[in-house]
Amino acid sequence: MGASTAGLTFIIVGASVSGLASAISLKKSGHNVLVLEKDPKLGGAASGFNGCARICPNGSKILLDWDLLHPETKAKSAPMPGFTFFKRAVPRSLAYCFCLTRYRLVNAGYTEGSKADFLGENRWNEDLLFEARGGYMQFRHQDLMRILYDEAMRDSSSQVTVRFGAEVVNIDCEACTVTLRSGEVHTADAIIGADGARGIVRQTLMEEEGESLASDVPNGLTVYSAIVPKALVYENGLAPWFYEYDDIGSSIWVGPDRSVWIFPVGHENDLAVSVYTTDSTQDGTWTEPPEKRITDVIGKCDIRLKKLLPLARNVTCVQMKNPYSLESWVSESGRVVVLGEAAHPTIPAGLHPYSIALEDAVFIGKIFSHTKDPQRVPEFLYAFQENREKRCARIRDIDLEYVQACTVPLGPMHDQRDAGMRANHAAGRNAMEGDFQQMLDEFGIVFGYNASDDADEWWINWGRFRNPNTEHGYGETDGRLRPTSFISSVTSSATEETECDQC
Repeated sequence: MGASTAGLTFIIVGASVSGLASAISLKKSGHNVLVLEKDPKLGGAASGFNGCARICPNGSKILLDWDLLHPETKAKSAPMPGFTFFKRAVPRSLAYCFCLTRYRLVNAGYTEGSKADFLGENRWNEDLLFEARGGYMQFRHQDLMRILYDEAMRDSSSQVTVRFGAEVVNIDCEACTVTLRSGEVHTADAIIGADGARGIVRQTLMEEEGESLASDVPNGLTVYSAIVPKALVYENGLAPWFYEYDDIGSSIWVGPDRSVWIFPVGHENDLAVSVYTTDSTQDGTWTEPPEKRITDVIGKCDIRLKKLLPLARNVTCVQMKNPYSLESWVSESGRVVVLGEAAHPTIPAGLHPYSIALEDAVFIGKIFSHTKDPQRVPEFLYAFQENREKRCARIRDIDLEYVQACTVPLGPMHDQRDAGMRANHAAGRNAMEGDFQQMLDEFGIVFGYNASDDADEWWINWGRFRNPNTEHGYGETDGRLRPTSFISSVTSSATEETECDQC
């Protein structure tokens, strides 16, 4: 790619959600972008899986600002006004046989004709969504990819180029070049890694810090993800529980060591199913089938789940890990940066990864709207990490806490969770109020964030000034986030918050 008076030249490695969104954002700022994708088509092998892309209000407002939420686009998503909580399984061990009277139905959900063990429901606050300027939308992964790809390529034949089947095999951070498997070499003013947690760009930066992908440590949970076609749900008589039970349409089945998350997805309103379990250690990917069947890792569970899960299609299995936290998202040369999953690996099938990827893209594009000077690239890339790192780390921890709260082992914490939800429902409150109020408050903080405004604030307060006392015109970072653990505060009788380890 040659230099252009129209703007800087960027190479983005990976036509992922974060990669395509970054191409859109940088194009809007007047720069030139080459996106290199190793797979031969949009979405690659993962297009066969085509799972659920959950877009929270902080992400949907970005699509709105980019004029991508017209009626045709909205029709490709399913809404999520909230979610209903059920028990996946009722404790039946001898250790708990004397405690079963605290449960309304000892055999709830296990036999034909029995009722599911209902805990409560949680609906999004309309004022919260109004203030956040966005709704909760659930696209098929491939539909979202197509929306972003079409926008990146719209009226941009000279600004954005996407090449498929272009695998990057080497990155020279000093020269700011990438080498393809074909032998081609491409040079740019900056290289952006949007190729995921296992991609070559993150690996390159880890090598600069003397680390490898082996530094990503499993945390004991694995998530199975799948799609259950709506037609099969109706054919098997399960619609009353997964489509007609209430107007919410989404359900979370909690239980010891395992939980099942079920959400409608896409225009067809198929069911996207995520099973978090301790029964598998497979280090799988989104493009390969699991070693164990999804029905083999769910354990004893409600009869509705037993009937639903065998209907699952395109099942994948991804191990959850505590990822190595890069000290720097930017190479020592100051010309190579990672974003999205490559910078801050998130919880697989979590609530927030897609929205955070869109935020990253908006922020980096917006700050680069203020310069076409190649000399300022390192300064702006360091600013990207400085401003995004804390938020991304905290939201990853929040997503992990959601999963932990739904899979907490048998014991006092488990009982407190269930009793709190039941009490809230009996009092006519949302299930997550009370002990879970911190989580509700954090929803407001997460949803209300505006990445574009945050980027503007950086420019006004810092970017328009140059600090000659630092190598790249930008000061040292003020450290990584050490957040309080939601799961610790919820499941402890103490009211004070406790500090948790950095994931």
